[in-house]
Amino acid sequence: MKVETSYKLAIIVCKGNPSFIAPVLNVVLGLSKLYESVKLICGDISKESETFLLGECKNLSIENLRLQSRGTSKILSVYYFRKKVFQLVNSTPHDLLWIATGDTAVSLGTKLKEHRFVMCLLELYDAVPVYNFLLKRLSQYAHKIVTAEYNRSAILRVRWKLKHTPYVLPNKPYFKPLEQASINGSNGPLVQQVKDEIGKGKKIILYQGIITHYRRLDTIAKATLENDSQFVFLIVGKDFDYIDTLKEINPNIIHIPFIDAPLHLEITKLADIGIVVYDFIDLNNIYCAPNKIWEYAMFSKPMLCNDIPGLKYTVEHYKAGLCTDFNCVESVKDTMGKIFSDYKEYAANAATFYDSVDLDSIIKNIVR
Repeated sequence: MKVETSYKLAIIVCKGNPSFIAPVLNVVLGLSKLYESVKLICGDISKESETFLLGECKNLSIENLRLQSRGTSKILSVYYFRKKVFQLVNSTPHDLLWIATGDTAVSLGTKLKEHRFVMCLLELYDAVPVYNFLLKRLSQYAHKIVTAEYNRSAILRVRWKLKHTPYVLPNKPYFKPLEQASINGSNGPLVQQVKDEIGKGKKIILYQGIITHYRRLDTIAKATLENDSQFVFLIVGKDFDYIDTLKEINPNIIHIPFIDAPLHLEITKLADIGIVVYDFIDLNNIYCAPNKIWEYAMFSKPMLCNDIPGLKYTVEHYKAGLCTDFNCVESVKDTMGKIFSDYKEYAANAATFYDSVDLDSIIKNIVR
């Protein structure tokens, strides 16, 4: 990626594995366009994601601390992570220290106050009181705070009594599908099965994300089973003891386990409609900030969503899809029919939604 300004070195710290956290990959790509050099310090990273990032960002270096393979207790793991991060940060002159997640900030603790840092929060943590308490304390030391959604920023300003509303950096991906990419291994035959169904003229209804009973996918399973000759319900992601329940409802479901970013986009582009659903369990869910809506929109895929503020005032506002009642099979079927009856318009609006956010301008405004 071409460096556009004279900013020198940015350090990005992520305790987790960016392969599983697409917004962190976005930040790496975005800052690599702006800074002469970028260093990513992470708890782990897959070979696929590492190869992708180093291929895209010639000015990037990666410090993989390999926390997963150390086999130590969680407390010792956090201690090791904190020690190594501050050793690297203190020995590397830098212009920007970007703390990529709330978990990363909590793990680094109040020692962060010795540094000028940007704290990026990918969750609202309203259902995790301990994290909320610790992050509130850290917020008074942060140079700037970033969230992924406007309502979350407003809520945090009130909750933490901040002087300024945190910046909003939507989870729109920088990355596009890899050229000549292919999904092989155990997932290869499953992808071919999807393509075979497309060849029969069936429409792909796709859900990508964590597979948990909090996401009301049972309604989609029933709706697609009742129209089995027209639709295939494709589910991609890590299962949390829910996929067997869904397959009992609809045995024709195709499930593909988690695929590292950005290779997962090879599945996204096969969809006809993308499913986005959250439950009313906390503010973090109803004011969701899913990267999936941007990934569907990247390929002009209309979306079928449940009726919550985070989706109603993004997807439905742009007429890039519709919100409906996921407790009612008939409502889901009726809404799917509305989308397909005016598919070209919804698809075009999805593309407009994708183009509505300029990530480069937002990032420049945050780090200036």
